[in-house]
Amino acid sequence: MTPVQLQQLIRQQKIPELLLLYGTEGFLVERAARQIRATVLAGGGEDFNFNQFYAKEAPADAIVAAARTLPVFAERRLVLIKEIHLLPAASQDALQDYLKDPVPETCLLCIGEKIDSRRKFFQLFKKIGEVVEFKSLYDNQLPAFVREQLSDDSYEITGEALTLFCLRVGTHLQEVRAELAKLQTYLGERRLIDVADVQAVVSSTRSENVFEIGNAVARGETGRAFALTRRLVEEGEAPLKILSLLVRHYRHLWKIRELLGKGSASKQIAGQVGLPPFVIDGMIRQAKKLSGEDCHRAFEFFLETDLAMKSSGADPDALLDTLLLNLTVRQQGH
Repeated sequence: MTPVQLQQLIRQQKIPELLLLYGTEGFLVERAARQIRATVLAGGGEDFNFNQFYAKEAPADAIVAAARTLPVFAERRLVLIKEIHLLPAASQDALQDYLKDPVPETCLLCIGEKIDSRRKFFQLFKKIGEVVEFKSLYDNQLPAFVREQLSDDSYEITGEALTLFCLRVGTHLQEVRAELAKLQTYLGERRLIDVADVQAVVSSTRSENVFEIGNAVARGETGRAFALTRRLVEEGEAPLKILSLLVRHYRHLWKIRELLGKGSASKQIAGQVGLPPFVIDGMIRQAKKLSGEDCHRAFEFFLETDLAMKSSGADPDALLDTLLLNLTVRQQGH
């Protein structure tokens, strides 16, 4: 089952008896769990009809006893097991009998970071119940999420402000929510977020640093490119993620270079590349420093680095340094 299909069931108030939510994006997992809890216990009686356990600590027999208890003055009860990825093997074995014969009036909801598909418990859960994976959002999915969150709180955001916000934050949704909360507090009685608000409140982070790395590479400043990259790593960005950001940045530069060759104006370029006007001028300056051969070679370096990071076992930081050295040395030769 997909997250979209789960949302349809929640709206229809048709929550399965056995449901497992997991994934790398904990915010989405927790949000879905709250929605399920509100739906299952909508009739009231939460004090009598809700049990919560932590998988690593709770005895399997206590979980089963709670799941087999009929709801009190309500149609259904909810039994929530958190951190299901930490459920001991012995407990997994003990819970399999319940999975084969669940109580229709109970929703057994399990949530966690991951599942071990080699274990019989999770194999059985997939066969009998519903399993939903919540993956981290891609960069192009972030704007819709931001608009949705703001709409839920009765706020709006201009197109340019949204672009800048998404450039400045990552796709870690807890951080996104924290930055949105700061913006809402800053606005006071206002309900429309504009570029000035984002500039005043949201810290300049990874994408703008990647822009500066691009500047350093374009000027052949190896040391500065190294320093900016180290800052991103120290702030928690994984080398592979930094690589993906650089790839996206260079993809924009390559597209801009092609559009410049066709005589397109900066406003037209901004629209076709999908970047705001206040960013495009700096990107155009970088693109003008690149030749067609530079673009081809950059993507050869990106591919080599990506394969090495994923398969060679070499130090990712060292591979990233080598990539930057290759890019900047090539620019120094111009």
